[in-house]
Amino acid sequence: MPSFFQDLRHGARSLRRSPGFTLATVLALAFGIGANTLLFSVVSALLLRPLPLPRAERIVSVWGKDLQNEGEQAGLSRLDAEDLRQKVKSFEAFATFSVSGVTLTAPHQEPERVEGTMVSQDFFRVAGVAPLLGRVLTEEEHLLNGPRAVVLSHALWKQRFAADPRVLERMLEMDGQSYQVVGVMPEGFDFPREDTSEPVALWTSLAAEGFIRDSWDSRGTHMLTGVALLAAGTTVEQADSETRTVMAALTQAYPDSNARTSASVESLQVRLSKDTRKPALLLLGAVSLLLLIACVNVAQLLLARAMARQQEFAVRAALGAGRGALARQLLAEGSLLAVAGGAAGLLLGAWGTDVLSTLLPESVRQVQAVRVDGRALLYTAGLVMAVALMCGLAPLGTAAKASLGGLLQSTRGTSASKSALRWRAVLVSTQVALALMLLVGAGLLVRSAQQLAEVDPGYRAEDVTLLRFNLPSPRYTSETMVPFYQRLLEQVRARPGVEFAALMTPGVAITSGISLTMEIPGRPTPPSERLSTSYRAMSDGAVATLGLALKQGRDFTPQDTKSSLPVVIVNESFARRFFPGEELLGKRVRIGYGESIDREVVGVVGDMRARGLDKAAEPELYAPLSQTPWPFTSMIVRSPLPMASVSALVKAELAQLDSGLSTRPPTTLEQNLEASVANRSFQRVLLLSFAVSAVALASLGIYGLMAYSVAQRRRELGIRLALGALPSDVVRLVMNQALRMCVVGLGVGLVLSLALSRVLEGMLYGVSALDPVTFLSVPLLLLAVVALASWLPARRASRVSPGVAMTTD
Repeated sequence: MPSFFQDLRHGARSLRRSPGFTLATVLALAFGIGANTLLFSVVSALLLRPLPLPRAERIVSVWGKDLQNEGEQAGLSRLDAEDLRQKVKSFEAFATFSVSGVTLTAPHQEPERVEGTMVSQDFFRVAGVAPLLGRVLTEEEHLLNGPRAVVLSHALWKQRFAADPRVLERMLEMDGQSYQVVGVMPEGFDFPREDTSEPVALWTSLAAEGFIRDSWDSRGTHMLTGVALLAAGTTVEQADSETRTVMAALTQAYPDSNARTSASVESLQVRLSKDTRKPALLLLGAVSLLLLIACVNVAQLLLARAMARQQEFAVRAALGAGRGALARQLLAEGSLLAVAGGAAGLLLGAWGTDVLSTLLPESVRQVQAVRVDGRALLYTAGLVMAVALMCGLAPLGTAAKASLGGLLQSTRGTSASKSALRWRAVLVSTQVALALMLLVGAGLLVRSAQQLAEVDPGYRAEDVTLLRFNLPSPRYTSETMVPFYQRLLEQVRARPGVEFAALMTPGVAITSGISLTMEIPGRPTPPSERLSTSYRAMSDGAVATLGLALKQGRDFTPQDTKSSLPVVIVNESFARRFFPGEELLGKRVRIGYGESIDREVVGVVGDMRARGLDKAAEPELYAPLSQTPWPFTSMIVRSPLPMASVSALVKAELAQLDSGLSTRPPTTLEQNLEASVANRSFQRVLLLSFAVSAVALASLGIYGLMAYSVAQRRRELGIRLALGALPSDVVRLVMNQALRMCVVGLGVGLVLSLALSRVLEGMLYGVSALDPVTFLSVPLLLLAVVALASWLPARRASRVSPGVAMTTD
């Protein structure tokens, strides 16, 4: 050990004498290790770090499945959820919840819209987190006509009540109803933050929510999501199997409502990270390739330095230093370089997590905060150890071959140059192969983005602002909602700068419609084959406001009221699915199982990709909001005015009609479209940046190798020029050497890229995993970069005077 410390001191002195080499090596390693630390921190947050809940590994998500629509995710009805709670023995506790915006009001304060979660009994038992103040909801408060109580988040307690410990004596006015504040949760408790970009501000009972109360005893209304705590020793697979068995029994008992429903159980952490798991692992693999390329570059620097130090190694060998001593010396120097690069990389990774956290899609950020945790530190330490070994062992072969006799015979020290050049050629080919893999992956994602950008969403997104708001019950009923909506539309449409305005429930862009069962009069279907469609309610003028293509018939009008003929508009996918080849106008449908009202189809509109550009359009049916009013809706305004101005005028009209209403933060349709493909955009940008960095590193490696090769062959090239070779011949000779290495690397890289393309297949849109444009253009691009990197030193060699080259030692 003392001798190793001596080697470390000697290595530190040696590295100080070569500041350029040391700086270049440390920077290359810092970049590679920092990028790996950063991406591993993302993977750790998504897949490895437990959720910030006690017994997080036992918490599962329980969600409904629509068997007729290929097992598509659906909600649970309250009665089905109650059966699961009582009958599934794999659950120690089971609860359901529904996330909804609520409006808080107080004297002398502006109404505030916050995210509320309505929960069933045992919700806080599943979470396993005790309140900071007070208590959680009691069994009595979960009864249909029980006392109204609310539990506050730590953030809302600080913001609205200034962290007053006497808050438990206060009442909270929410959606026009008074709730007793009974508890405050600890800081950081944000469960369940799912499918929303806003933190949860409060929790109250499902029995207190109006639209849940209306379907309290209905098995046909599937609006709830389940969470459960697994019994000790129970696996997710066991709970899933038992849940399916119970749901199958419910299908037998209630065929009318449950014939096509089931349920699935999944780890909560897996569910939250499902859409980002594969991309995160892919990006970690990509950044690992980038580190490998950086290490190859460092290995080339180390080999070049070892060639320059052959005299030193030969002298040490002549004085009795064996291979072990040389290896120990090189390992000490490599360790110093790796530790310095690792420390700088760790700082770069920690800084990068702060920057990356602001750029991450919400689907990543809502799982857990991204930070350099203990796992990331261990991962970085492992990288440093591996790099230290690589830095120590890479130049060992060259050092061991150093011979004092060989050096005395040749002042140029060429005894090991050919071997070193062969190794550096292998390293360059490796760099080219790895760079090609990253470029092909990035190219496929860029091509996919181009295809996605050309997709027609079915509506005109420019100049459209959306504001969501709710009408609280019991202040608003189905009879009072419609007049309110009509007055609001009249006043907003009358404002200067407003071209069109309409209402839609739910909204559009990254918003799925409400899934409803459907019947076609005269076409009876068995319960197991019951028809379903996506449903939205919208006001008159919505077709013009959104810029939907009206293919047949008409838009809704103010004359479509509760007392007039019930009507609907459908999209082209609906027409193809349920009435292929038929004249659709005048056809009748019934929405909702058991409805006795026939609704006439009065219009057909083009398909709207309402869930995002990368999601296929689905059959949709639109009903007039005036005939099917909902308490939650979105105001859609087409106007050239800025979003802030549109938001202000809508809020002003809302306040004039009802000062107790508030809206969620406004968005634009363009913003929503961008959000629908945010994950894809983020993956593409990161992978493209890695690929560009890889090409830059490979180019530097090739340039360095060719510059070194030219320096080694300076006398040979001078003799060729003296014997009549043209400068172009010298350039061609040098470039042929580089291009041969490149061709080998491209061949290996193409084989590896074919394997990578299969991994990317599920992440592509409108592009084949074997896209010929990508697989032809990327190698040509890389070949051009290699040609440029080798041309520069070749051109310099061709300009050397033969006399100078032949007399230079």
